[in-house]
Amino acid sequence: MRHMCVFLFCIVVSGFAIAQDSRADLFGGYSYGSIDTNGLTKSRQSINGWESSISGNFNKWFAAEADVAGYYKTYSGVSVTDYAYGAGPRFNFKPIFVHALIGGDHLTGSASGMSLSQDSLAGAFGGGVQWKVSGPLSVRASADYVFTRHNITGGPSVTQNNVRASVGIVYSFGRTEHAPASPRQSAPMAPSSGMKISSLGIMVTLGANSGAEIADEAPNGIAALAGIHVGDVINAVDSKPVGTPMELAAELANHSAGEKIKLGVLIRGMWQTDHTIILP
Repeated sequence: MRHMCVFLFCIVVSGFAIAQDSRADLFGGYSYGSIDTNGLTKSRQSINGWESSISGNFNKWFAAEADVAGYYKTYSGVSVTDYAYGAGPRFNFKPIFVHALIGGDHLTGSASGMSLSQDSLAGAFGGGVQWKVSGPLSVRASADYVFTRHNITGGPSVTQNNVRASVGIVYSFGRTEHAPASPRQSAPMAPSSGMKISSLGIMVTLGANSGAEIADEAPNGIAALAGIHVGDVINAVDSKPVGTPMELAAELANHSAGEKIKLGVLIRGMWQTDHTIILP
């Protein structure tokens, strides 16, 4: 099990390495669990704790996620702690995401000065919704089916069918500010329909709702070096909304070379963030 967890952790790290200037999500919040006791108590038990996760994005649809959670309960004089960890793929569909996590679970029970503990294979399958709040901050709510295999009182391990629900805050981060690229470093963009914004090294089209969606970009252009990528939508310049590519071009024309400006960028249709650049 230890080797498997190391392998899954390496997958998450690869998500950060492959997606250069990538965005990542760091989540932390409250978690509630409904625990299957396999007949040790008359009914399922409620348990409270926390959940935290981090995901590295390979692209706007796919990410690798690592998750850890802790739960605590006292029942009839028995203190129970449960720590779960796992990693696996995450698929993003604008505000909705689904994930499948495989890892382990460490269960401990103590009473009257005695303590028993056991490690188990575990998995969590589910998803949730992530709502943009402000800047890099979002609110996330999720629910998972969670299985474990324990028999802490002895005998063969049996499967527990558990459920958890979590809510908390997500911080999304990535590179935000860069100096202008040297003209010698800029590579030409591939032919594409749309409006060319030479100062940013991008080709833009009208976004699905509004703004200027990046259809193509020069690898070493200002936008690319600032961590703005194809599919992102520029919808503000210095906090002033821009609704079309023409409006973006007009706003940029009002600024001089060497001037620092702030671009409002919509990522995946749900993350609104700012990128500070210096115009060439």
